[in-house]
Amino acid sequence: MKLTTQELEQMRSVDIGAVAAESLPDVSGMTFDNALSRKERITRFLQTVKNPYCFCIGGVGVKIEFAESGPSLQDKLTDFLLRQRSGL
Repeated sequence: MKLTTQELEQMRSVDIGAVAAESLPDVSGMTFDNALSRKERITRFLQTVKNPYCFCIGGVGVKIEFAESGPSLQDKLTDFLLRQRSGL
């Protein structure tokens, strides 16, 4: 599945506040088969979510945004998991 720059920009510009969470694909139980190549895993993810920027996790609509100069996703997820573990 190959997306054009225009298609990605349209997906990125979705206003998550205007989208009903129940209309978004729920990725809560999604698993990734590490036996597949990275490209195949990405393709399956895109086929499931349709929009890599907006999806639902446990009934909550989520929009992913990235800043060029921002921290990495790995750093933010690590921070989140550490806060969860410490009960914050």
